Amino acid sequence: MSDMDDKGISMTFLALRNRFEQDLHGHYEVAEIRQHFASLCERYFSYTPAQLVLVLKDEVPTDVVNVLLNDLSALTTGTPIQYILGCVHFLDVFLELNNAVLIPRPETEELVHWMLSSTQENETLNVVDIGTGSGCIALAFKKARPKCEVSGWDIDAAALAIAQKNADENQLPVQFKELDVLTDKLPKTKWDIIVSNPPYVPEKLKKSTQPHVLHHEPQHAIFVSDDTPLVFYERIIAYATDHLVPSGMLYFEGHTPLMESLKSLLQEAGFSDIVLRKDFRENLRFIRANK
Repeated sequence: MSDMDDKGISMTFLALRNRFEQDLHGHYEVAEIRQHFASLCERYFSYTPAQLVLVLKDEVPTDVVNVLLNDLSALTTGTPIQYILGCVHFLDVFLELNNAVLIPRPETEELVHWMLSSTQENETLNVVDIGTGSGCIALAFKKARPKCEVSGWDIDAAALAIAQKNADENQLPVQFKELDVLTDKLPKTKWDIIVSNPPYVPEKLKKSTQPHVLHHEPQHAIFVSDDTPLVFYERIIAYATDHLVPSGMLYFEGHTPLMESLKSLLQEAGFSDIVLRKDFRENLRFIRANK
């Protein structure tokens, strides 16, 4: 009997990796398949990629074979590897996550880097992240700027539970609050920085959205009405107009085709020093404006 026939039998790490490559052919490139396999082995065995190479001919415990084959099955149906792992690194914080929250993207790490480059380590700023999701922006900023007071708002109680758990695990005192930024009466707090990566993809683009995003990530955190694609930005800009301190900063991540329109909204609202920035893929992705 082959060691690759069924669950519950002996398999080496190499045989398992070959099985991943066989079953995921057509779903991912080989390099990405191997990266996923290495990530799973790091999760279950704490092996680095270099250590994994050294144990490829070793037998995998039967119970872990079954777990890895279940993970493989999930990957074949499009479940993102981050949800299978249940965690992700984001800058200097380690985040747990599930499908109640969006998977943090490298682009959003760029946004936080931009925020940090405009602040000093010892500053005591009041910062709010609107639409915080997993808490990635708020927690990464708090980690790097521990003297700042950081808050995170979200409409989704399940997302906030994940964000609070991440705050606790990373021992970062961030204040999370359940708020609907479109309809709720928002706090009268004065902020030094307001940041948001809100829903911004028009619903008409669902048909061209990758299946693993469309079928596994929370849709309300991604898509907005085709008729009002800037609705979140409009509301946040209106709030920021009254609640940013003089010289306070507003940061957004957004949808490339809408960034010039977003810039116009900020100009009309009286903001200054408006800067558009591209992401590492050379797409217009971020904007910063001063009160």
